[in-house]
Amino acid sequence: MSGEHAVTRAEERLDVGVEVIPVGRARLVVETTTEEVLVPVRVTRQRVRVEMGPPPDTSPVERAPATASGWLTLHADEPVVTVRSVPVERVRLVTAWVPGETQVTATVAHEVVEVETPG
Repeated sequence: MSGEHAVTRAEERLDVGVEVIPVGRARLVVETTTEEVLVPVRVTRQRVRVEMGPPPDTSPVERAPATASGWLTLHADEPVVTVRSVPVERVRLVTAWVPGETQVTATVAHEVVEVETPG
């Protein structure tokens, strides 16, 4: 038999790609915690001190007029506390792609061409 015969051999090949799939969710949660803060505050108050001195030059018949009630109001500083919320830090949730490598293993088949000749 003469002539040329041809066969096209085929094989399987891996077609590997990348698909983006969701793997989790993240949420930025702000929690408020309270703490006790001790702040020293300097306060002042009035005191009464009686000072005695020589009488004014007046005749014995005249007297100095007395105050209406005889009471004097004293004053003191009192701490006043107000709490207000002020921005102290800005926080942002950022995602980033981290490069990596993984191995993919799969079984592929290919054709083997054999020539059989009689005898």
